[in-house]
Amino acid sequence: MPINVNKLNIKLSTLILLFTLAGGQFLWLHFTFHIEPLIAGVDSLGAYFLMYGLVLFIRYSPVFYIPKYIKYGIIEIPSFILTMLWVYFSKHALLEFFDHNQLYVDSWDKTIIGRIIIGWLLLSMAIICHLILAELKKAEEAVKLQEQAENLRKEAELFKLRQQLQPHFLFNSLNSINALINKQPKDARTMVQQLSDYLRNTLKKEDDRSVLLKEELYDLQLYLSIEKVRFGHRLKITEDMQVHNEATKVPPFLIQPLVENAIKYGLYGTTGEVAITISVKTFQGNLIFKISNPYDKDGVTVKGTGFGLESIKRRLYLLFARNDLLKIEKLTLKQDEHTAAVHLFVATLIIPIEYTKD
Repeated sequence: MPINVNKLNIKLSTLILLFTLAGGQFLWLHFTFHIEPLIAGVDSLGAYFLMYGLVLFIRYSPVFYIPKYIKYGIIEIPSFILTMLWVYFSKHALLEFFDHNQLYVDSWDKTIIGRIIIGWLLLSMAIICHLILAELKKAEEAVKLQEQAENLRKEAELFKLRQQLQPHFLFNSLNSINALINKQPKDARTMVQQLSDYLRNTLKKEDDRSVLLKEELYDLQLYLSIEKVRFGHRLKITEDMQVHNEATKVPPFLIQPLVENAIKYGLYGTTGEVAITISVKTFQGNLIFKISNPYDKDGVTVKGTGFGLESIKRRLYLLFARNDLLKIEKLTLKQDEHTAAVHLFVATLIIPIEYTKD
């Protein structure tokens, strides 16, 4: 997780600390060594103004971005050198103005050790803080690079999964068109037009992470129209759409594979009419897509759940980092003992509403 360092707060905190120390030095010089308030004030402010300049030098000097020699226990060497420079320039600059005040001149001999200790501690702290901030910045940049790499990996995998979904449907549609050309040319032309519209729409949203729900449902209707031409009277679709917010957004290419899976496994091995039920509604802050199809419990079972469902599970995890958004159930419905049981395969897709916000 990135660590946010407020640079303005650091600068303000540094200034407050230095002004506090300057105030303490003023009181020390005035009450302990009886230095005049004006001289004590100029001494304190001048010395710590120079100290602030050294802190900025540590902050921005390229030398301190090479922690090779000062990272492991050798911080005291550069801090001591800077301290001696601070004391030297402070003393000579201040005595240049106040050399006529013998009391102040003599106070330097009595305070120089204290000045060195305070300066050494402050500059050591400044170097340590600089190194810590530099390490935090490196760590934050590393985290950002890692997040970018992870996002690129997810995008690449999502793109790959989406690309793998289209050929299955396209091949089936082309085979159906080929079969219809001679027997039912009118239906073949209709199917070609519908397929063209569907593919055009899918290409438009190829790079989109989310699309309007109404657009996805429109493409679903195009897909269903194509499938109805393929299977004719055998395919019966029942729809229950209860979403009223047309601005709701969803990840593209999630609904169609579910319907394709239901049609594939619902019509597999059967010659009669098959009813596919599709419902869309909002419940507890989620969009709920439920698709059910009958299956023959005693018939030949197609192994696995199909590439479509597995790819949807993987895409949902990449988008939401959750494994509970696609639920698969097998239900048995029987009204009474005189009615044959109906076996249903139900797939429920859950999309959190927060994903739909711009």
